Amino acid sequence: MKKTLLLLTLLLTLTTVFTAEAQTRFGVKVGVNYSGFEGDDADDADRRFGFHAGVMAYMPVVEDFFAIKPEILYSQKGAEFEDLANLKFRLSYVDVPVLAQINAGPLYFEAGPQVSFRVQDKVEVDDASYDVDSDALKRTSFGYAAGIGLASTPLGLSVGVRYNADFTKLYEDDNAGNVRNSVFMLTLGYMFPSR
Repeated sequence: MKKTLLLLTLLLTLTTVFTAEAQTRFGVKVGVNYSGFEGDDADDADRRFGFHAGVMAYMPVVEDFFAIKPEILYSQKGAEFEDLANLKFRLSYVDVPVLAQINAGPLYFEAGPQVSFRVQDKVEVDDASYDVDSDALKRTSFGYAAGIGLASTPLGLSVGVRYNADFTKLYEDDNAGNVRNSVFMLTLGYMFPSR
């Protein structure tokens, strides 16, 4: 965990140094999540729909080619188990990816590390909703994100698809099974005009 935090701090520091002369732009993003669980013990999990929304920054390192793009997103995750009394895990996180973005005309590719902080958890059985024992699930998880998209620079609009997954297991107890978050995202973004 310390190594990951050190790496994120180093990336943000390098980003600040390289983009001191470049024009940083800020924006907002919303979209649809298609989330589920992956891992050896997640075979019966079905995916569920949710949403994400948040803010982003675009910090050019090499103008019109390479940039660093940190984001802060509220993201709904979880999965459903219809065979088990219609069991639904509804988990909400604040995701903080720090992505490297390569631009090829209007097309862009992005990838980088992500840290996620769990902010809400509910389990639904049939029509009843229950709070999860907060100590049973890890509060912080580490993972990665990678995606592709199209950006219209003059308008500031972008549309993209992204996959993100956790390296960290969902449960605190190692005997609880190998289950991790896995999310496909369809995003719509808007970058505010630079001054």
